[in-house]
Amino acid sequence: MTVAADAVARDWLHSWNPDGLGRYDQVRVEDDVRESLQNVRVHRPTLEQRKQMLELSAQVGVQVTFLGFPAASAAEREQCAALVGHLADKKLPQEPVLMARAVAADVRAVLEIQQQQSAPVTADLYLSSSPIRARVENWSVREMLERLKAMARLAAGEGLDFRIAFEDSTRTPPGYLAPCVKAALDVGAKCVVLNDTAGDCVPAGASRHTEFVADLIAKSGTDTELSWHGHNDKGLALANSLAAIEAGATLISGTFTGLGERTGNTPLEQLLVLLVNAGTPRYDLSQLVPMCELIAAATGVEIPTHLPVVGADAFSTSTGTHATAVLKARALGPDFEDAVYSAVSARRLGREQELLLGPNSSRPAVSAVLDAMALPVTGDDIDALLAHCKQHRRTLRTREDILNALGFVTDPSGPPPSGTTLTSGVRSENRRTV
Repeated sequence: MTVAADAVARDWLHSWNPDGLGRYDQVRVEDDVRESLQNVRVHRPTLEQRKQMLELSAQVGVQVTFLGFPAASAAEREQCAALVGHLADKKLPQEPVLMARAVAADVRAVLEIQQQQSAPVTADLYLSSSPIRARVENWSVREMLERLKAMARLAAGEGLDFRIAFEDSTRTPPGYLAPCVKAALDVGAKCVVLNDTAGDCVPAGASRHTEFVADLIAKSGTDTELSWHGHNDKGLALANSLAAIEAGATLISGTFTGLGERTGNTPLEQLLVLLVNAGTPRYDLSQLVPMCELIAAATGVEIPTHLPVVGADAFSTSTGTHATAVLKARALGPDFEDAVYSAVSARRLGREQELLLGPNSSRPAVSAVLDAMALPVTGDDIDALLAHCKQHRRTLRTREDILNALGFVTDPSGPPPSGTTLTSGVRSENRRTV
């Protein structure tokens, strides 16, 4: 089959995924930095790093940022206040959220920041609704609801926007959850937040849970927003978020690289790629790698190399048949190269398909890599490097790895090393081995 010169890769692709945006176009995204910093391995970022994170997440297109819990400590309160002020000073288009328990001191801490910075803030008033949490803490859900209503009245009376989050809502039975949601709607919460706190849900459960609450909101006649916050204990945080969207959630909370307590949360970079792929135009995917790299540098938690979208190996292959197909696709154009073995566009992320050399590599891949390095090699050198790859267990990841494997050495008769000359691994006794 001949490919026309003006052909594009999408003309040759079929997808079983649904067409159109569906509910995806209604979705806003929240970066829960507070959650990221609950991971046990993080280093607390400096205030300047936090400000950089805010600015970059705004460039990505994130609409809501959960900054922290000001009642936790004086230092936390000071940083939250500075970040709210930074959002206002820079006119960043993000809604700041601060956490508060159903305790007057917590609500006042948020109020003080709003007044101090002369900038609007949303309080996240939370209630643990599940029977197991109530049993462990010896709480009465009814008493907690009364306290929550009192704090909502306090917030409303002071002009403080608030939302109500139900911790462990996905393990709360309907008979408990319905009155909790009704109370939140009655006191004027701008948003109801569902929390899969223990990461218990599978997608069908996330869908049923979200649909149940969405129906309560619809019957109330209010325009209350419905948010989903999920954890990844079963490896289903992203899938559950998509299920929640389909069931009516319009705000999805997550974290960049999925960093959060225990096994983490919905990875925002992956969610945003899916939203853009569905046709949502409001996010800048080219900023995802810088955003995640900043998070990694600021927290000391490295990005896993195999992580989709932003991992170092997300667009790498050393497998012979795959690499050869990528090379053939490259000859047809960059969109073919990007699509033949990837469902995510590397170019849209400011990345590219990368060919590495290892035990499964093919001769065309070796030739292409050496050609890209502009090395003065012969056919024998290509064969020698391919043989080296087949005989060793690890992938050659760097230019130096390849030079060493080929037997490039500095010329002993010349000046101090300013370049390299080739001594073939087949021909030289001075060959450097790996």
